[in-house]
This record gives sequence, C-alpha cells and structure tokens, in this order.
Amino acid sequence: MKAKSSSSKSGKSAADQTVKNIRRATRKIYSAEEKIRIVLEGLSRETSVAELCRREGIAQSMYYKWSKEFLEAGKQRLAGDTVRAATSDEVNDLRREARDLKEVVAEQTLEIRLLKKRGRGWGVRRMRYSASEKLEIIRTVEQSHLSARQTLDRIGIPRTTFYRWYDRYLASGFDGLNDRQPHPGEAWNRIPDHIRKQVHDMALDEPELSPRELAVKFTDSKGYFVSEASVYRMLKAANMITSPAYVVIKAADEFKDKPARINEQWQTDFTYFKIKGWGWYYLSTILDDYSRYVISWKLCSTMKAKDVTDTIDQALNASGCHDKAAMPRLLSDNGSSYVAEELADFLKAKGMGHVRGRPYHPQTQGKIERWHQTLKNRILLDNYYLPGHLEHEIGQFIHYYNHERYHESLNNLTPADVYFGRGPTILDRRRKIKQQTLRQRALRHHAKAA
Repeated sequence: MKAKSSSSKSGKSAADQTVKNIRRATRKIYSAEEKIRIVLEGLSRETSVAELCRREGIAQSMYYKWSKEFLEAGKQRLAGDTVRAATSDEVNDLRREARDLKEVVAEQTLEIRLLKKRGRGWGVRRMRYSASEKLEIIRTVEQSHLSARQTLDRIGIPRTTFYRWYDRYLASGFDGLNDRQPHPGEAWNRIPDHIRKQVHDMALDEPELSPRELAVKFTDSKGYFVSEASVYRMLKAANMITSPAYVVIKAADEFKDKPARINEQWQTDFTYFKIKGWGWYYLSTILDDYSRYVISWKLCSTMKAKDVTDTIDQALNASGCHDKAAMPRLLSDNGSSYVAEELADFLKAKGMGHVRGRPYHPQTQGKIERWHQTLKNRILLDNYYLPGHLEHEIGQFIHYYNHERYHESLNNLTPADVYFGRGPTILDRRRKIKQQTLRQRALRHHAKAA
C-alpha cells in the first residue's frame, strides 16, 4: 500500500512539472514598450485594472508590479539618480517622457474630479456658483499641474470670470466671492419728483386727457418735456389709468389724393342725434381735409340740400374763400342731399368742385367719419331734452376739438394750430424744450454723481 501511494505522488508531481514547463515555454514575453503602454492605459483610468489585465492576459499582481517599477524608475530619473551625463540624449528623452507622464496623470486626475463636479452643473453656460464652489474652483486651478488656461477650459469657466473671482478673493477673502445684490443705478434722465407731482396734479385736474394729450399739454404749458411713455408709466404706477367710456376704433383706408394745403378740400357729411320728446336732429359739418379743422357746422331738423348749402355758405364766410380760382373742392358721400340738383347748381355758381366717394365705402370720408365718432364719444355720454341744450354742448366740444385737443396724426398739434399756420413754430419750440430738458437732467445727474 505504501509503495502504491508513493508512486502516485511521484506521477502527479511529474505531471505538474510538465505543465509548468509547457507554460514557461509558451508564456508571452512583454517588451518594455508594451509594459509602458499597459501601465499608462491603466493610469488613464479609461478602463478598470481588472478588465485591462483580463484583456492583456496578465495577472493583476503583475500589473501592479510593473506600475511600481515604472514609477520608481521615473522617480529615480527625475531625481537625477544616474551615472550617465545629464546632457545625454537618453536622459533628455527620459525627462521628456516623465514630463509627458506627469501631464497625463495631472489631466486624468483633473478629469476625474471634473466628472464628479459636472453632475452639480459645473461648466454649464450661465451657471450661478456659490461662494464655496468658487473657492473650490480657485483651489483646483492653483493646485493643477496644467496651466490656468488649460484647467479653465476643461472646467468650462471663462478666464475673465475666473480672474474677476480671483481679484475679489484676494481683496476681500471668502466674503468677496458672495454674489453681489443687484441694485439699479440712477438714470441720468430720471424725471425729478417735483415734476412727477405736477404731472399727477394735472392728470387729476383734467381727467379727460389721455397720457398722450397730457404729455403734450404739460410740455406746452410748463416748458418741460415729458414723453407720452413716461406719463403713462407715472399714471399707471399711481393707478390713474382708466378705461375710456367709449370704444376706440381705428380708421380704415385713407383718401388717395391727399391735399397739400388748407382750404384745398373740404369734407362734409351728416350725423344724427336723438332728443327726447323732439325726435331726430342732424348735424351738418364742413371739415378742412388738410388740418381737420371744423370750419362750420349746423344742427338741422332735416337733411335737405338747403341745409348743406347753408353750412357751405358759413364755411366760405369763415374761411374767407371768395376767389373762384382758389375755391376748395367738396368731398361727400352719395346721400340724397349731396346728389340733389339744387346743391350742384349752388356749387357751380360758387365755382367749387364736387367729388363723391364710392357707394358703401365710408373710408373715403374717413376724416369726417372719425370726427363724428370723436364727437359722439363725448356728446352721447349725456341725455338731452332740448335742441338748444344739444346745440350748446356741440359748440363747446367743437371749440375744444379745434383749439385744445391735440391730434396724434397732426404731430400732436391742434387743428387750429395747423389751419392758422402756427404748427412749425410750436414744433420748433417743443424741440428746443426737449433739448433743454434733457440737458438739465444730464447736468443734474453729473452734479449728483460728483
């Protein structure tokens, strides 16, 4: 039994020895370049050490042995532990390889840190960083073996932003890295408080004025320029903007042949009002097409050609147009009173031309239609029981319309300013007031800043 046992053991050891010899004979021999490649790939951390060793067919202990020998050899080379001359090509190559390796390790170390930070939003455009994150970025740039430019490019922080943080950190320490609370500076053209109060007072005294009309009237009466937008903002902040008591509708198409001077073309039309207990009354109006000035008007109980001719006679006397060579042209619709033979004979005798708009197209007389809308927006807010009462209110509003109401299409002039030729002088004065006001605001701002 003993002999049999000893013989089996000797056979097993012989087989193991044979396997070892075969492995030794077939074992792959790695060159120095291959070892360096494997070590560098492991240091780059792109793949795990276990996966790398499995792919290359080596044990992990072998990899760590090569890595330790590689780093120790590099350390000795960097320390100058060599008997060869420092100027030899081999030493220079080793130094260059060590420097490259050091940069690779630094890049990979920085990349690993950034991978952890990117989950917190580092490098995202317009990212807001806390003071502690700013300090951590400063420390990362200071401790990195790469240049500040390369490090910031990898982090995704603009250099101007970083150096602004760094200057604040050097000047004020950690507290300097806190975000500064935004506070708007005072604008150089800010309207003074006493001017704002005057605008509010005027708005309360004349609540019927729109912000546009209020801005123009304030400029003309106070000699201080305030824009329409500024007036609107001031009134809105004071909760003084109210909805109108009527619906504003923009005019549609315009007359294609626009007059170039006053008394070149007049528009005329009828509109109607109801007086309780008296029935319907009709307003006949002559409106200058160029200036929108109401030259004459008549409240009638009918809409006959005689009512139209009476209104035209009043307009001719009021305007002083008696020269047949320079008589205005009349623009009207196709109502029965305007196509009547009586009106045609009257106009022929006066030497006036007559143009009628296309049927069912009131846009041709858009200016007088818009005048009727403006008039009714105000007049129809009240009830009237006597024709004299209605006639008085219409007269009051026409005076306001001609001489006080600023018209947007007339560069915020009144129709009377345009009709009587005062427009250029008023616009020039407003321009000078605006320049003077802006100059005063700039000087006040500079004096306050100094």
